[in-house]
Amino acid sequence: MKAYLMIIALLYSSALFAETQTNNMIIHNKYCSSPEQTMDEVFENGALTYCVYAGLSIAEAYKKYVKEHDEDYLLKTIKVNNNIQKEYTQDDVFVDYKWESPKKLMIEQQFAGGFTELLLEEDQSGTKITITGHPD
Repeated sequence: MKAYLMIIALLYSSALFAETQTNNMIIHNKYCSSPEQTMDEVFENGALTYCVYAGLSIAEAYKKYVKEHDEDYLLKTIKVNNNIQKEYTQDDVFVDYKWESPKKLMIEQQFAGGFTELLLEEDQSGTKITITGHPD
């Protein structure tokens, strides 16, 4: 009975902790932040990061993001409405750039251990980048 009560208390405290984590943000730099997530949330929804580049076009925000994050598997610059597929055979990585419109780009990086989606959306205030990492 004592073990049963400990398990119930542990599950209850874990549920409370997970609930408070979703309201907190981890600030990575002046542009990017992530909500705190449990491992269950990461496996269910992906690891989330949001970057906001006020006043920058989609191409400018992309270039700044790649430079600041030292991304090995992203092109240094992009051309608006130019769909590209790039394969890094030495590392078994595939990257697909799909433009939905001149103001909306979806980039999917496929790795051996999962995949990452980068959604870039430009509006009158600037560009927002939503990064979702999906582990296998």
